[in-house]
Amino acid sequence: MSSIPIRMLNEVQYCERLFHIMHIQGFFEESADTVEGTAQHKRAENRRRKGDMAPEDMWGAAPSSLHLGDVELGLVGKLDAVVLEEKDWIPIESKHSSAPESNIPFQVEQFALDGNAWPNDQVQLCAQGLLLQANGYKSDYGYLYYRGNKKRVKILFTPNLTNATLHYINKAKKLAIAEEFPKPLMDSNKCFRCSMNYVCLPDETNYLLGISSNLRRIVPNRADGGVLYVSEPGARLGKSGETLTVSYKDGRMDEIPIKALIHVSIFGNVQNSTQLAHTLMNSGISISYLSTHGTHVGTLSPLMTKNIYLRQKQFVKFQHPETALKLSRWIIYAKIANQRTLLRRNGSGAELKKILREMKDLRDKVLEAGNLETIRGLEGRAARLYMESFPAMLKHSAVDPHLLMNGRNRRPPKDPVNALLSLGYTLLVREFTAAAASVGLDPMFGFFHRIEPGRPALVLDLMEPFRPLIADSVALRTLNTQEIKVSDFYWGQDSCQLKKNGRNTYFAAYERRIHEELTHPAFGYKISYRRALDLEIRMLARYLEGELPEYRPLTTK
Repeated sequence: MSSIPIRMLNEVQYCERLFHIMHIQGFFEESADTVEGTAQHKRAENRRRKGDMAPEDMWGAAPSSLHLGDVELGLVGKLDAVVLEEKDWIPIESKHSSAPESNIPFQVEQFALDGNAWPNDQVQLCAQGLLLQANGYKSDYGYLYYRGNKKRVKILFTPNLTNATLHYINKAKKLAIAEEFPKPLMDSNKCFRCSMNYVCLPDETNYLLGISSNLRRIVPNRADGGVLYVSEPGARLGKSGETLTVSYKDGRMDEIPIKALIHVSIFGNVQNSTQLAHTLMNSGISISYLSTHGTHVGTLSPLMTKNIYLRQKQFVKFQHPETALKLSRWIIYAKIANQRTLLRRNGSGAELKKILREMKDLRDKVLEAGNLETIRGLEGRAARLYMESFPAMLKHSAVDPHLLMNGRNRRPPKDPVNALLSLGYTLLVREFTAAAASVGLDPMFGFFHRIEPGRPALVLDLMEPFRPLIADSVALRTLNTQEIKVSDFYWGQDSCQLKKNGRNTYFAAYERRIHEELTHPAFGYKISYRRALDLEIRMLARYLEGELPEYRPLTTK
């Protein structure tokens, strides 16, 4: 069994499920807070190099960080700072949060711990002291510095705290080899402070399992960051400190804080520095490369180190005919349902009502289909009806709707609607590729679309219900409001593509749409579309892990 990182003892005391998510599954999602915390560490180190002191160093200059391990303890880790006070080696741990306001002792299982610092922080600090002792250094106490309220707390490594720390070390070792995913906490206030709450989804999981009806507002309704689009030919992306820079040929420069990003999309002849790529990968920010006209070339993502056990279940279960059929039924049911909703909201006429009735029948038949080929046939018929009816949703009175769209065509698209649909679907592929990888799923291995070299089958599976909700909706809205006009397209003999200004307008409209909030049909709270698709993939992961009995994709009314 590999050694337990000291950092994980903080998590196992706080929540066993959190420990499993971070240590066993390998998740650590960067957020604005974690990036800022890392930046504060770096700024403190820079001040020390210059002879200045960071606030937490006011009681003694800190030396370089120290890496220690011990086989008997089964611990390994990095001590950010250690000071020598007389003959004691004192570990110092800085926290981005605030210290407790009261000094009432904490009762943690059978242990009573100091009330001036959070119990999980005390255990983590004491573990550092135990590592120092195991490596021959005298260490009887340490310091916790809370940046939130600038409070320094001295923590004595008493027999009680030492026993508590050894208790959690042993608990971590047992959890590390256990196959069962710990159950989520029930209505715990800890969930509000947890940075992994939108990965854990405690209330949502308990609700779907039928063991709680309490859905609190824990998961943020929007993603913590935005997407940067860079499409101007000759632009260069670089890095300056904690900022991404975009330099243009005419001398202009844009600066974007890296902590404000979740993804970067690069179109055509745009250069990206290696230093920036390294920084983005280390921050968990993926980069997608697209052609000038929006063809997805590839995605640069951090190494797929997360949740190998989930991918193992994915490869096994998706090859099981019964599981693949069950998932495919619900995916295509949701796709046809959402197509019908878009048609019903935006179209009219007796002929459309007839089509809506047929699509409803096709939708319901999907749930009774006995094999994938039958589902593909039903989906194909529904798609044909939907695309033939699409012009009925176009309100551009100055232009013949059939000039804007003449059926579904692509590679290349031959009319404005298909140009917008193709670009929108490409952006959805980008969204789901990054989201699937971030959860630990292999984007290439799906259950409905046939597996072929180069085809992201799982991504195509999962995005089916979201095509009408996002890409189709953006195309309709931009054309019906004339935010994008016919003059914004290049018209060739066999193709139609957006011009530069039209493409920039589309990116802005797409981001507005994916940041719009909807009321989640299962949970009843408001959530952005981007957060909703992330939630979809995590619910699928819970199904594959056996925690949830089924997976049903999102549908709107």
